[in-house]
Amino acid sequence: MGTAEARAAKSPRYYTRGDYVPGMWVDGMDVLAVKQATAFAKQHALEQGPLCLEMDTYRYHGHSISDPGSTYRTRDEIQGMRQTRDPIEHVKTLLKEHKFADATEIKRVEKEIRKEVNDEIEQAKKDDYPPTEFLWKNTYKDGLGAKMRPLEMGQPKIPV
Repeated sequence: MGTAEARAAKSPRYYTRGDYVPGMWVDGMDVLAVKQATAFAKQHALEQGPLCLEMDTYRYHGHSISDPGSTYRTRDEIQGMRQTRDPIEHVKTLLKEHKFADATEIKRVEKEIRKEVNDEIEQAKKDDYPPTEFLWKNTYKDGLGAKMRPLEMGQPKIPV
């Protein structure tokens, strides 16, 4: 944690590292760039095969409890990124500037989404675990004969 990418990797341009898989760098803080890149990647994958997307984003918090995230950057830097580059705030600004929605409409939609997410979380807590074979579902075309050893969902292997 906290190791500069130039020290941790021979090439920090990760999207260029696949020997046979082409790659593309995307500004992960720009929602519209991400949308465009994923549409391109899907089309590429369907027609020509896989494509590696490196989505560069900014992490507002540290990696863990032991990493406050403020030892290698200032609070001003973090706040500046939130104010100028936050993807959600950027989309809200675009919606308002182009008159797709006003602040009241955005608040209403946010409230609806928050409720929907909270309801889904509560339902997921009540639901049974999905079947083990779902771990492989949609991972490989025709499953490629993948097998998984049995395991007991919800049963810790180490006593807690």
